[in-house]
Amino acid sequence: MYIEASSPRKREDNAKLYSPPLTFARHMCLEFYYHMSGVAIGSLKVTIDEKVVFSRSGHRGNIWYKVSINVSAIVGLHWVTFEGVVGNGDSGDIAIDDFSLTAGSCAYGR
Repeated sequence: MYIEASSPRKREDNAKLYSPPLTFARHMCLEFYYHMSGVAIGSLKVTIDEKVVFSRSGHRGNIWYKVSINVSAIVGLHWVTFEGVVGNGDSGDIAIDDFSLTAGSCAYGR
């Protein structure tokens, strides 16, 4: 997913990427990469069934970061949502890549 902040986008515009229903079985590892670059960056939020499991805002540099989140005590079908929100200008793009959900604990936490 990529959210472009240039015109005609305006502050608080957002892009959401919804997963299909995913099967959770107690101990799972949710991983993805994100990139947030620009002086007017907005925010990135990741939710599982509307419960926030990750949130970042502001410029993070021209770097891809890997996030690993241990998810426990969730069982059954659930949706993961990635939401990027435009900040205060056109210099602030957000991207995510390589999302995965695997059984077991993450090699390292977030």
